[in-house]
Amino acid sequence: MATVDIEKPVSEEETKESPRHRLQLDFSPEAYSRLLEVRRKSDARTNAEVVRNALRLYEWFLEQKQNKYRLQLVKDDTLKEVEIVL
Repeated sequence: MATVDIEKPVSEEETKESPRHRLQLDFSPEAYSRLLEVRRKSDARTNAEVVRNALRLYEWFLEQKQNKYRLQLVKDDTLKEVEIVL
């Protein structure tokens, strides 16, 4: 099992060393409850699927932000600009 240091950039060799990597994540009871609720709402089969989908979405969001796009919500004829601060 590999240990991941989130402060250190990941090298290309680290990502190619194995076809799969196992991570152990600690969730507070509230965060775990949220994970299960998102899993239920998304019909995901596993918690890992929820985390992978969240990672894809977060990566997409960061790319859009880096390219100076803005996020807008549209409902019927109402347009709302949203700023997400992380």
